[in-house]
Amino acid sequence: MRVRAFPWPAIPFAGASIFFAIYLAVGLNRLCALRVGSNTGEYLQAAVRFLHTGSTFNYVDWNSTLAMHDQWMFLAVAPLAAFWPHPEVVIAVQVLALAAAAPLVYRLVRDWGGAPETAAILAIVYLVSPSVQGFAFNEFVPLDFVPLLSAALLLALQRGRWLWALLCVQLLCGTKEDVALFVVWFAAIYAALRDRRLGLAAAGLAALNLVVYYALLGFGHTTVHPQYGLADPNWPKQLAFTLEILAPFAFAPLALGWRILFAAPLCAELFFARWSFPLYQAGNYYTIALVTVATLAGAYVLAQRPRWARIALGCAVVMALFFNTTVLHFGRHLYRCDPLYPVARAWSLASQSVTFPCDDQGAWTVAAGNIEARLTGCVNGEGLSRARAMWGDAPLASTAGWTRGPR
Repeated sequence: MRVRAFPWPAIPFAGASIFFAIYLAVGLNRLCALRVGSNTGEYLQAAVRFLHTGSTFNYVDWNSTLAMHDQWMFLAVAPLAAFWPHPEVVIAVQVLALAAAAPLVYRLVRDWGGAPETAAILAIVYLVSPSVQGFAFNEFVPLDFVPLLSAALLLALQRGRWLWALLCVQLLCGTKEDVALFVVWFAAIYAALRDRRLGLAAAGLAALNLVVYYALLGFGHTTVHPQYGLADPNWPKQLAFTLEILAPFAFAPLALGWRILFAAPLCAELFFARWSFPLYQAGNYYTIALVTVATLAGAYVLAQRPRWARIALGCAVVMALFFNTTVLHFGRHLYRCDPLYPVARAWSLASQSVTFPCDDQGAWTVAAGNIEARLTGCVNGEGLSRARAMWGDAPLASTAGWTRGPR
């Protein structure tokens, strides 16, 4: 009697489907509780404005009318927003983009010589790592496409698909200008160590994107970026964060030896920045590029070490249970729907002008499909004065004019 082989290739798709269902539900719960950050609303309104005006340089970024970053990949939201201009669309795209990287991690491990079981394990490790769950839990940014596009780029390079590789490079450049810089860096390394022509083509394409972007800045646009310095008293926290992103992969990237220095520019951007808050926090979108590199490096090493892959799965589960930054953690629960949610929703369906103070950005995000809705009082992510406990059910309790609803 013939024994059927275990369907390992289906595991990444099943895991990605479960991940998508869970974090879509969690995202909708936070939306109803008026706790989704303003970035989700900002990019929704950017997409809707693009559909109305055809311009990508007039979206709100802390009450500015200038494009602060090179992030045209947010336009992936536009086709769905054309039919249903609500933040639920943005949340669905965000979670789907992160989940869709898991099957590509599986294919990469298989192409690198890993067994089907090992490849399936590493796809699940990616999904349950605290950082990736944090990316899905927090607000949307175009950087959420980086794991998917980076895995697709490596897969295209592995299979010698020039056109697909250059397409992935172009799309990666639309997630943020510093990602384009990282692409130039890694493409130059690829040119030096593997394929000179393809590496130089990828580096040249990314460099061209940077030239065009900074040329546009010359017409009065100003990019947002922190100051940098070498001295930092917070190095213990930086070390803890580094260990946190390596632990789900059983610290396998360290087996690359001196080649881990290739990630130095990504570490420098996070650890040497002087900002009003540390950028190196699990689930913080600033860390997506570094977490992606650690994930792909870990998958490469573990493809040849199946026993380590099983250890990695155990480490990832422990990290998910005890270091998870989301609501899926001991002692936390889903939020109750905020009493002011119906009012914010009514503004999303109106075409009247309305202003939300920075403290009410969760409500503004719900209403952001209305391009006449404005968020004011926020400067570089600051401006919040009315605090609500992260895991409590305290209502927004705003008394601003918008709470009276549209006429």
